[in-house]
Amino acid sequence: MKSTTKAWIAAGIGILFSVGLIFWQVRVSRAAAINLSPDDMSLIAADLAPQMRMRLASDDNARKEFAKNVREILALAEEARAKGYANKPEVKRQLELARAFIIAQNYEQAQAGAPPISDADIEAFFKEPAQEERLKQFIADLKARNPMMAGQDIPQEQMQEIRHQLGRVLVGERRGVAAGIDKQRKTELQILLQQARSIGSMYADDSLSKQLKATPSEIDEYMKAHPEEQVHARHILISMKSAERPSEEGEEGLDKNAARAKAEEVLKRVKAGENFESLAREYSTDPGSKQIGGDLGWFGHGQMVPEFEKAAFALQPGQTSEIVESQFGFHIIKLEAKRNGDPEKASQEVEQEKAKKLIDEIVKRQGGHVAVAENFAVQAPPPQQMQPSFPFEPQAPAAATPAPRGKNSPAKKH
Repeated sequence: MKSTTKAWIAAGIGILFSVGLIFWQVRVSRAAAINLSPDDMSLIAADLAPQMRMRLASDDNARKEFAKNVREILALAEEARAKGYANKPEVKRQLELARAFIIAQNYEQAQAGAPPISDADIEAFFKEPAQEERLKQFIADLKARNPMMAGQDIPQEQMQEIRHQLGRVLVGERRGVAAGIDKQRKTELQILLQQARSIGSMYADDSLSKQLKATPSEIDEYMKAHPEEQVHARHILISMKSAERPSEEGEEGLDKNAARAKAEEVLKRVKAGENFESLAREYSTDPGSKQIGGDLGWFGHGQMVPEFEKAAFALQPGQTSEIVESQFGFHIIKLEAKRNGDPEKASQEVEQEKAKKLIDEIVKRQGGHVAVAENFAVQAPPPQQMQPSFPFEPQAPAAATPAPRGKNSPAKKH
């Protein structure tokens, strides 16, 4: 299949999917409360990527965060329904398509080894009354929600491929319903969250996005409240013995001259072009940053010991310092980035905060209508499934905490 054809199909049939959680949907009347039990949440988690399941299986906070994300998706969808958004014809069609896709997908998985849906099956389907019109409406909806495609004529070859793929989904849905696939709880949950994510996403784009736009006054206010310059740095620390600071357990404990000589040797290798992160992993004695290539993350004034701070803030992005001595030993510092009063960053922060506040308000309003269990079991994947993930594979929710720093970190002690 040509890449351009795949793009059209992905934009149409896959328009409801995005990076992050797995999203599912089912028809739920507005009068019926949504209550996801611990068993429901376990079923939902069972279909996630192995890396995500591993995280959820071992981390109570990750499971709570995951449940919170699911609750937010459902609450936003219920808000959209309460506003009548689900009654729009184009929205109904998108939800029907999402339901068809889930049922067809589960039908094909359940029918492993059975004859696949054939070209003849698809052609017979489109000979039925109104099915060709359904294809035309699908294309029209696709273009309406994708302005870049609105003025394009789809080549005949690509149109045939889209027709084939849509037909396969709709025939698969019909067979799945006949086989009772749509009544299985796993399928119901998948459809439930797919619809919620779909309608919530469209509702947010069409009705809420203007509310979240950062105004010039909000950006100015944020920048006044956050004037502090920040830097993102890495370091390599060569510790030395000190009467004031006992050596770490297992540390060689070099005297001052030997520690400086070692630091000078490493600095020469940095200046010769060797990879800073690799050298940090090999030689740094800061246990909090050693294994992550010396990464200290972002920090502002007053967070590091004075000697380290002065040297770090004097650098420009990409520059490496000379040897810097502090109470912890000898540092080689590399500046990754610097930020101060960035309007774009301020705008992003303001809009993120407004979005969080709006979602919290929606969840509160819909609290009596949406309940999601936080305490649920997740089975860890077998070791053979734990392969490196692709860059955009859904990952487990993680708290935004800085990397842990060891006793030898240049961060100030409190």
